[in-house]
Amino acid sequence: MRRSLLGVSVVGVALGLATITAACRTDEGREMRPPPPSATTAPTTAGSGAGTAPVSGDASGTSADDGGLTLSLPFKEKMGRRYSCDGAGLAPQISWLDVPAGTQQLALVVRDPDAGGFVHWVVASLDPATGSFLPDAPGGPFVEAVNSAGEVGWAPACPPPGDGAHRYEFTLYAIAEPFEIAADSPAVDAIEAIEAAAASRTTVIATYERA
Repeated sequence: MRRSLLGVSVVGVALGLATITAACRTDEGREMRPPPPSATTAPTTAGSGAGTAPVSGDASGTSADDGGLTLSLPFKEKMGRRYSCDGAGLAPQISWLDVPAGTQQLALVVRDPDAGGFVHWVVASLDPATGSFLPDAPGGPFVEAVNSAGEVGWAPACPPPGDGAHRYEFTLYAIAEPFEIAADSPAVDAIEAIEAAAASRTTVIATYERA
């Protein structure tokens, strides 16, 4: 009788070990694949982004600085013929959004770095509340400096034929302190004063080329 009980015990232990071994092999044999990227990557939320103020003409080029100030133009990347010496030579309308709190006025400077920094336009005393500026349109007061062509206002884009595309940097400045420049100030003096007073700025670059 003792021998039978001992045999049963041995068989039970053997069965238990077999069960444990099988379970271990099942776990060891399972291929642990990493979760798909969607399971490990945090969801990406699109930034709100600053909107573009309505402007006439082509799709606008827009740029915003770290502070949120946004500048929009009536063209994207390539400046239209109408704003050049090949066309009507019109001054482009500029628009803005997300002006920093405390801004008292805005100023605009347009330069051609491919022509030695030729200054095409300097405008100051723009009212932030108007949202846009076009010299011939009704609006608040503004002051224009003398450009590198020796004239007040906008100097149309006019790179030398065959010189390739020139870049035109439109920089909008937010000024948060009392500031003014004299009408018909030389561009160099006006820009120096604007940059010294600016609290924030943003730039849009467009190109123009003459064959």
